[in-house]
Amino acid sequence: TLCLAKSVIVASGKTPRRLNAPGEGKLTGRGVSYSLTTEGPLFHGKRVTVVGGGNSGVEACIDLSRICEDITLVQSGEKLTADKILVEKICKLENVKVLCNFEVVEIIGENKVEAITLRDKNSYNNFSVDAKGVFVRIGLEPNSAFVEGVLKLNPYKEIEVDYSCATSIPGIFAAGDVTNVPYKQIIIAAGEGAKAALAACEYVLNL
Repeated sequence: TLCLAKSVIVASGKTPRRLNAPGEGKLTGRGVSYSLTTEGPLFHGKRVTVVGGGNSGVEACIDLSRICEDITLVQSGEKLTADKILVEKICKLENVKVLCNFEVVEIIGENKVEAITLRDKNSYNNFSVDAKGVFVRIGLEPNSAFVEGVLKLNPYKEIEVDYSCATSIPGIFAAGDVTNVPYKQIIIAAGEGAKAALAACEYVLNL
């Protein structure tokens, strides 16, 4: 359906990055999760694996350590990249095991997650870890593919905006996590959305 408008606001957000490992798609919602807030409590007293050694992954381990029996943190790099204060905190948790320089080979299970197969990037040996849940915390990707080649994007594929949420094309505004505005928080995105709406209204009124 063709829709004509005098101004447009892009607020398409971001999508969690996928591991693209066998079993991930099949078991998403059946033990594979990208949201700690909504699905974390479902794994009370269970063994889980968290993939990602940045702030998001380490924070997830810290939160899950309060309710889960055992947590394995998998980091593909040689060390955790989270802030120092978070790394120091996770190292003190007795029910969290950190595996650096490992990659996910496969997520195993029929109707729900049963285990995860990992590969040691030094020895290239594979081994399985029992897990009822796998939390993927390896970052987010902007949902900006549909405006690529139309609007100016930064190297991270985020839409570049100015202080009024204006993009590189007059009349098109953007707000929220899809933009290059720092600190991806709900309260910030909501404020940017209000700003974009006011800027779009002003733009239309001045046509």
